[in-house]
Amino acid sequence: MSDFRQLFQSSKMVLIASLPANRWELVQAAVEGGADAVKMHINVAHRASGTQFGTLDENMDVLTRTVHGTSVPVGIVPGDAVEKVRKEDIVRLAQIGVGFVSLYAHHTPAWLLEERRLAKMIAVDGSYSNDRVSDLLHLDFDVLEASCVHPDQYGKPLNTSDLAAYAGLSRLSSKPVVVPTQKRILPEDLGALKKTGVKGLMVGAVVAGTSPDTFHEAIVQFRKTIDAMV
Repeated sequence: MSDFRQLFQSSKMVLIASLPANRWELVQAAVEGGADAVKMHINVAHRASGTQFGTLDENMDVLTRTVHGTSVPVGIVPGDAVEKVRKEDIVRLAQIGVGFVSLYAHHTPAWLLEERRLAKMIAVDGSYSNDRVSDLLHLDFDVLEASCVHPDQYGKPLNTSDLAAYAGLSRLSSKPVVVPTQKRILPEDLGALKKTGVKGLMVGAVVAGTSPDTFHEAIVQFRKTIDAMV
């Protein structure tokens, strides 16, 4: 399995699949479609997909199968509140070979930044000021996720104001910036998105749907577009 951090050394945009459910069929759809990494969830009520993700114990079999059955980095959102992120879960995830964790800064326990076995992708939402983001970037994590779209704008077309927000975060950040598909980002938007300085795209249910077939097709189209970009 490749290292999550190393993906961002490429000049190509990194393509991450954020799965709408922890199902092996979705893992296969994403990886066979060309995703560079996959992200799964536990202890999360997921807004975009409408999925209630259960505990680590409930998902351990599919997580283990994913880690050992694919060649791409596998990440996990370990909870949607700081109280749900358990140290014993993080230890077990590292032991089975999960490569990175992904969560909002305000959901990230301070102790998690000291965990050396896992890369860390930390998200900010639209409530974070530039000063707060600048302060956050001094802390010990690897990738900044720009989850700055207000929920009432989910699923709407990507616009130039969105690009300005992503460009601002990219300019602030010495760390790679990943944009999740909170907006309905299309493959034809990627040229403009790349020019903002972002290094990765994380594709989820808003643009890829929730079935293996629709997810695979979406990943294939984004992969083709990324590979064709100079």
